[in-house]
Amino acid sequence: MAATDRFSVRRPDDGSAAFVVVDAGGGAVPEAAGFCRWLVAVDRSAYTQRAYALGLAHFFNWLAQTGTLLAAVERPVIAAYVADFRARGKAGATRVDESRIGSVDARTRKPAPGLERQPATVNHRLSVLASFFSFLIDRDTDRGHGPWAGRANPVPASADPMRGSHGMPGRDAPRLRARGELRMREPRRLPRRLEPGLGEELFAAARSWRDKALVLVLWRTGQRVGDWSEVHGRHGVLGMSLADLDRRSGTITVRLKGARDEHRVPIVEEFWPVFARYLSEERGFGEPGDAAWLARGSRSLGYATFESQLRALGRRVGARVNAHMFRHALAQAVVETSGLKAAQEILGHRHISTTADVYTRVDQAGMVRALEAANAAVDRGVRDITVRADWTGQPATPVSENLSSPARARAYEPAFVFDYDATTVAELDALSDPPAGV
Repeated sequence: MAATDRFSVRRPDDGSAAFVVVDAGGGAVPEAAGFCRWLVAVDRSAYTQRAYALGLAHFFNWLAQTGTLLAAVERPVIAAYVADFRARGKAGATRVDESRIGSVDARTRKPAPGLERQPATVNHRLSVLASFFSFLIDRDTDRGHGPWAGRANPVPASADPMRGSHGMPGRDAPRLRARGELRMREPRRLPRRLEPGLGEELFAAARSWRDKALVLVLWRTGQRVGDWSEVHGRHGVLGMSLADLDRRSGTITVRLKGARDEHRVPIVEEFWPVFARYLSEERGFGEPGDAAWLARGSRSLGYATFESQLRALGRRVGARVNAHMFRHALAQAVVETSGLKAAQEILGHRHISTTADVYTRVDQAGMVRALEAANAAVDRGVRDITVRADWTGQPATPVSENLSSPARARAYEPAFVFDYDATTVAELDALSDPPAGV
């Protein structure tokens, strides 16, 4: 938040929520506090609570700057806010280098960040506000009083893909889901992948056994980097304890995103000597339940610290990298060599459709085979294209001959596309005769 902002986000003292919006005096904003408690009640993660609280604080500051009361918010107010939100430069932990805006890393295809907010960010903010006002409307309507009782949500809803249809498979044409009013189209981008050999370079450039071991885990298992945090809990690679690394079985256990289900995956043998050096020379041995990865001062290594160190490691080898690239690289290789089901199990996706939606769109080997077969079919077709005899009775002539071997040109005879019987052929020939007197 800027120094002039009246509203900010902090963690409440009573533990009723992970985060809450407070005013300039440090007092919780009642409407936002109730909404944050509702997020806890419906089991939203701490990440979601923080993102929603930050979005509301930004919106409240904009209302204060424009002199608009919360109870007076209508659809035109939301439209004005979204327009201003799109136009203003984005905020974030990573500094934007304006001299590199528009450039793309040749080794990872990762673009340099720009100043504008991405469509997904704008759409997420609309989702935050839609949920917030829906909460206020339901609350006041259930009470039977209050400024939002019986009112319509000022945030335009997403378009309903079923509107105007039977809603029954087989009775409707395929329908594209139209985006709702004010929402931006989110371009479909292919997953960023590590260039072959870049994993080895990152491993070699790492300056500690801990970082070498972490690069191997991410690179060779494709698991999410995750976090170890008092607020966000434990999950992913950074959320592993010492007990989660089992050399006897050659596996590691991570907690998945969302429900934090435990997920066990094998890891390559080359990892264990590196991990042993990290334990003996840097970390030291500890209790089974202790965090496996430590930062300076024996603190558990969190996501923000690791991500900043990974960016520095990427700069040492001349590439823009992030932790999720390791996951994409391994996932695509598994899909292409072992299929979707194996990739789903390794990645820990609950539904195989999630795996298919991302990784079957970039099956390069399959596309090469398909194009080779298509080009062969096109080449065969070029040799066989003819002009049928017209109704004057002139013989058919070839449009094109085998371009690679003109001497092999042959005479062409009219032919039907389908293998009709003699009676049908005679009927079709009769229909093609010119009218009398023409």
